[in-house]
Amino acid sequence: MLKRKLIAIIILATMIFSFVGCSDKESTDVIKNENVQDVDNESQTDQKQELSMFTGKSKDLALQILDGDFTETMALFSSEMKRLISEDQLKQAWNLTTTDMGTFKALRSVTEETKDTASLVYVILDYDITGIQILFSYNANKKLNGLWFNYAPFETELMDNDFFEEANISFGDKNNPIEGILTLPKEVKNPPVAILVHGSGDHDADESIGVNKPFRDLAYGLANKGVAVIRYKESSSRKAKEEYTIQDDSLYDAAEAIKYALSCGKVDKDRIVLVGHSLGGMMAPKIAMDNIEVAGIVSLAGSPRRLEDIILDQNSILLQADDSITDLQYRLYMARVKSEVDKVKKIKKSGSEVILGYPASYWYSLNQIDTPSLVKELDIPMFIAQGNDDFQVYADIDYVEWQGLLKDKDNVIFKLYDNLNHLFMESNGRMDTTEYNIKGNVSQILIEDLAKWILSIKD
Repeated sequence: MLKRKLIAIIILATMIFSFVGCSDKESTDVIKNENVQDVDNESQTDQKQELSMFTGKSKDLALQILDGDFTETMALFSSEMKRLISEDQLKQAWNLTTTDMGTFKALRSVTEETKDTASLVYVILDYDITGIQILFSYNANKKLNGLWFNYAPFETELMDNDFFEEANISFGDKNNPIEGILTLPKEVKNPPVAILVHGSGDHDADESIGVNKPFRDLAYGLANKGVAVIRYKESSSRKAKEEYTIQDDSLYDAAEAIKYALSCGKVDKDRIVLVGHSLGGMMAPKIAMDNIEVAGIVSLAGSPRRLEDIILDQNSILLQADDSITDLQYRLYMARVKSEVDKVKKIKKSGSEVILGYPASYWYSLNQIDTPSLVKELDIPMFIAQGNDDFQVYADIDYVEWQGLLKDKDNVIFKLYDNLNHLFMESNGRMDTTEYNIKGNVSQILIEDLAKWILSIKD
């Protein structure tokens, strides 16, 4: 039986209870340092001087972690962190994150920001394959109450070949535009257009996850079949709001992309299709209901269930599958998760309290969306796709939920893909976070199915 070594995910999930911030969030208090040796300028305010101390310390810790030395990092852990994470588990998480990344090349950047009482420092280390970001979160007592390993992909170059061309685009607020890429088939007049909607977290236009770029694969594949594609970098400045919502996280960007498709004059504005992945697939019915110009929706590894229930299942299933987790650790951890999930379900108003890594305002906004009711009302074409080897959204739970919910509707196509993971890439058998460290590509079978389905949608 395959073991799912998921310490990196477990640590990430544990840390989100301890601090605010997912990945590249910005705020008005951000100080970006191109040269970390110059941060102790005497003209800085006391707050910035203290942040500079955190920056220098985090840089040192990151380089120690790079060398496999976690002693000082562990010494700076808060008492709660020490109870939850052992040094061996921390080492294992780092080793999982860096597996297959190649050799270390350079320190790319160090970035600071303040968030409420927390001081957050992002250190990015560049490897052969991609960058790795270490997020250090310091509490008011200058102790580490959060540590997060994540990926920081390199910039994507635009493609121009015999079949399609790409161009940088921007849309939305002129003062703070959303940056995107339009992939346009050549020699195809007025093609239909697919708008790609990200999963949870902060993403670039390619939805880079590990060394993989599923949205780039979809854009290239669909464009080769005659379908234009719009993909975009999520507007992280909207997520910097203290009380941000699902509107800031997903709905706003998608709505602005739809407006761009309607006005750009390069695509068929009567055949605008949403292709949502994970959380994007969950939100696709809401986006379509709010934007009547949408001609069809695709849910890739989405779910009609509530996000907190999926998080609860994810934690339970992944922890039980990891033999390095003791029964006591499992019970203590799951008690914390269940307590947080219960808080989400009882939210009655918006607020800034952090629950499961997101402010109460986010959960409150999600609670106002009744996906099962919305999707039953939609009469546009729908395509529900799921990978059978997905260990984040489940074929035997979430996909089955879609089927039961929409069993009486004739405008829905369901497709379960064997041996595909959450990114709709062929499973490499690891069934853990290192699965995304091995380069793969979105299934050509899926791409052909989607292209055929999109092209069949009538004006």
